[in-house]
Amino acid sequence: MNKLEHDVFSKYLEIKQDLVNNLGEVFKRDHYYTHKYRGNIITDINVALAEKPGLKTIQIFVRSKGKWVRDVLSLHEGQLFNSEITMNLYNE
Repeated sequence: MNKLEHDVFSKYLEIKQDLVNNLGEVFKRDHYYTHKYRGNIITDINVALAEKPGLKTIQIFVRSKGKWVRDVLSLHEGQLFNSEITMNLYNE
């Protein structure tokens, strides 16, 4: 793993850890969590929240210079039950 891939994955893990540690607050403070993590001119970072009856999802997306990680966390009754991670790291 090169430095760029490491940095992208590390940022993704930092965001995911914060969100998972605060699951009870994420949807109560949705504006805070969707705006807390921002990218810059080089890095694209997005946290998106969605609610449907009985199902809530959190999407984390981190991209820099063509390398990216996306994770869609699914919650049911406030508990994490699925995490779908896709990425193009390690592809050369």
